[in-house]
Order: sequence, then structure tokens, then C-alpha cells
Amino acid sequence: MTTHNIGAWTFEPGTNELRREGERRRLEHRAAATLELLCRRPGEIVTTEDILAQVWNGRAISPNSVPVVISDLRQALEDDARSPRFIETLPKRGYRLMVERPADPRTPPSARRFHPALLTLIALLFALGAALAYVTLARPNPPVLVVRPVKNVTGNRAYDPLANASSAVLMTEAEQLSGVQVFRGSSPRRDAVILESILIVWDGRPEVMMAAQRAGGPVLWTGMTMRGEQRIPYGLALEMHRLGQRLRP
Repeated sequence: MTTHNIGAWTFEPGTNELRREGERRRLEHRAAATLELLCRRPGEIVTTEDILAQVWNGRAISPNSVPVVISDLRQALEDDARSPRFIETLPKRGYRLMVERPADPRTPPSARRFHPALLTLIALLFALGAALAYVTLARPNPPVLVVRPVKNVTGNRAYDPLANASSAVLMTEAEQLSGVQVFRGSSPRRDAVILESILIVWDGRPEVMMAAQRAGGPVLWTGMTMRGEQRIPYGLALEMHRLGQRLRP
């Protein structure tokens, strides 16, 4: 399977996923196709017309479609449009995947040696990482998440299949959370976090609202998809990633 390295991220076009140290982020299909196109031409300018032709097959779409996809990619990669590290916008020209320049082979080896202070910092980071790994392995009870089916509260039974599909996506994304035990419907542990979700109509579009809390306790986290039916799977993946960060001690 072909993969591409983007900073600390590994992109797998075959699964539409970004991976980083056990963390996985699933991209929406057009976002993944756009990123794959940029990865095939690193350092080159990829025009909006190129993206429309290869990702949208040249079909007429909203003029904001490509910028929205690029914005989604930056959010997934934790990139900043004002100070980009991965995806650069060239006004009126297109977009470019930024690549790191290799060290100049003509530079004497002594000029590429690490500064002693940097070596000390690296040693400290390794020591800290080892300590964190020990604490993680010694933790007896990882957090438990109970995922309950999405309830259709729109009053329209035509949305039942969407609610069922959203339930399946939530469960799939939950099972990919690192360091979290996931159960469907109920759990034997009293300290489990319960994830309740409802399908509503917001501003004329179906959206999924989520809330996580321990039994009888305060709400720990809330999330919501925000871009309509076609974007619900991507929104659920993003929100579950945020919940996973909230659950980690």
C-alpha cells in the first residue's frame, strides 16, 4: 500500500486515513483525493482547475468547494493557513504541498553535528517519554466509553437510516480511540462514560449532537456535526477524536 509522509503524519490513500503515533484520523473522500493529488506532486503548484478535474471529474460545483476541502485538510493536519507547514496557498495560482529540503551533502559533517544543549534536551525528552510510557503501562483501569445508538428526534422517520448509519460510524470511530475500552449500549463498570447522541434538524440540515457523561454526574463533553448530511461521517470522526483527547487522563 502506497503511503506518504507529511511531517509527523503518515497518509494512507487506500484507507483515507492520517496516522501519527497510534492516532488515526479519517478524511472525507474528496479531502483524501485532494491530499493524494498534492502528495503526488510535492513542491509543485496544483491549480484549482487540476483539483476540480481530478477530484470532482470536472463537474460544476460551488466556487468554495476546493477552499473548504483545503481548510478541512489543514484542520486534520493541524496546519495554519497564516503560517503553513504543510499546505501553502498561492493566491490565484493554486496550492502546494510543502516539502522539507534535505541537508546539503557539501556541508562538512562537523557543521551538521547537534549542539550539546540540543543533545541534552533530546536525552531529557527520551527520559520523559520513558517515564510516561511506564505510567501508561502501569495504569490498571483505562477509561471506558459506552456508545449508545443515535436517536432520531427529528420527527421524520425518513431520517431513521441516517441515524442508524451515524450509529455505525460512531462505534467504528470509538473503537479506534487509543487507550479507551469501548462497549456498545452498556458496561460492567460504574465509572464508564456514556455517550448519548441524537439526530436533529439544525438550520434546515440534519446534524448529530453528542454528549458524554458518567452516570449521575455532570456532562464531561459535548460535540456536534455542523455541515449537513454529506459531512456527518467526517464530523463524527473529528468529534470522536476530540472526545478521545478528553478521556485521556
